[in-house]
Amino acid sequence: MYKCDFIVRLPDTDAAGILFYGNYFRLAHEAYEALMGALGYGLKYIIDESEILLLIAHSEADYRQSLCLDDEYSVDIRVEKLGDKSFTLAYNFVRKDGQVCATLRTVHVALHKGSQKTVSLPEELRIKLADQT
Repeated sequence: MYKCDFIVRLPDTDAAGILFYGNYFRLAHEAYEALMGALGYGLKYIIDESEILLLIAHSEADYRQSLCLDDEYSVDIRVEKLGDKSFTLAYNFVRKDGQVCATLRTVHVALHKGSQKTVSLPEELRIKLADQT
């Protein structure tokens, strides 16, 4: 599992000071970028040097508790499913008191940059992702 720490900032909230629902996806993506960088597959590397792209084919969220202005929380990411051409990440938004406030999932599919066809995940990436289950 990979963990990123955050604090709810004013620009991320709605008029009531609650984390705006759409920002959960942006913050999950920030945590995803950090995870991929830690695995040696930062997005700059994927965009500039890799032969594949990792596109999000599906995303979903369930909201359980509000995160409010200045709340400290973490986004805990684990690989929920690892296939030949795709992987699913599960994100838990966990407030400092241990309460899981939201759960998100994203399904990432490997595409060859040139042909735009699905391809197998690179073996090195697959091994690194398997360590995040």
